[in-house]
Order: sequence, then structure tokens, then C-alpha cells
Amino acid sequence: MRRYETIIILSPDLPEETRQTLCDQVVEQIDEHQGFLAETDVWGNRRLAYNIGKKSRGYYVRFDYCGGTELVNELERRFQINDSYLKYMTIVTDKSVDLDAVKQEAEKAQAEAEKIAAEKAVAAEAAAKRAEEAQAEADAKVAEKEDKAVTAATDDKTPETDTDSEA
Repeated sequence: MRRYETIIILSPDLPEETRQTLCDQVVEQIDEHQGFLAETDVWGNRRLAYNIGKKSRGYYVRFDYCGGTELVNELERRFQINDSYLKYMTIVTDKSVDLDAVKQEAEKAQAEAEKIAAEKAVAAEAAAKRAEEAQAEADAKVAEKEDKAVTAATDDKTPETDTDSEA
């Protein structure tokens, strides 16, 4: 079994659901041919080095997987048939790969990604709490200033009313 890396460039005009469906079809082909998907890396919309079919941008997706040559042939056949794929390129990254080692590497990378996502969620929650506290503090200061202004206005009006009643 060999390890491959395939980069596809999809048309940028496709809706998100269609792009997801095309990527899911690649994953299904890898599973059907007894391959193992190590990583999917979505790069998103990027500017192309040169126009392809009058398009100056493309939606990039990278697949890192293990499989046989039949798998690569089938994927590339499908890329050629469907016009939604602007370009594709497949390279061999390792000619002889230990599948168990790749699976462990993928699990480790996923666990690390989940850990980073959890840390980001905690940080975002803390930032939201700090922002809420700052907003509450700012609201309290505004309310305090308004109270002082109302009190000052009331104090200013009270003597005037007394002088008006004397006249």
C-alpha cells in the first residue's frame, strides 16, 4: 500500500453543499477501494496562478490517504469526467507505508486538533465573559453619570422654582 496526496481545485462558483458532496464522494471512493483517509485539509478559495476556464479563483482541498493504484486511477477518472473539478494533482508521498503507523499518526493529529479546539472554546468563553463584565461596568458608569446629571438638573431647577414662587 502506498501513501498519496491529492490536491483538487473546485470551481469557486459551486454552492457549499455541492462542494461538500464532491469531497464526500472522494472519501467514499477511498473507503470503497479499501484505502485509509489520513487527513482532509480544506484550504478554501484562493487565487489561481493563471486562469483556468476563465476563472481566476479556485476552491482548494487536499487529501492525504493510503491506497492502491486502482484507487488513484478511479479518483482521477472521476476528476476528468466532472467539470466541477478545475484541476487535480496526485503525488506519491511514500511507496511502502505501515498502515497502523499512519492510523496512529492520524489519531494523534485528531486528538491534538480536538485539544486545540477545546482550548480555543475555553478562551472564547473567557473572552466573552470578560467582554460581558466590561459591558456591565460601562453600563454602570453610564447609569451613574446619568444619575449625577439628573441630580444636578434637579438641584438646578429647585432654586429657580423657589424664586418663581416668591415673585
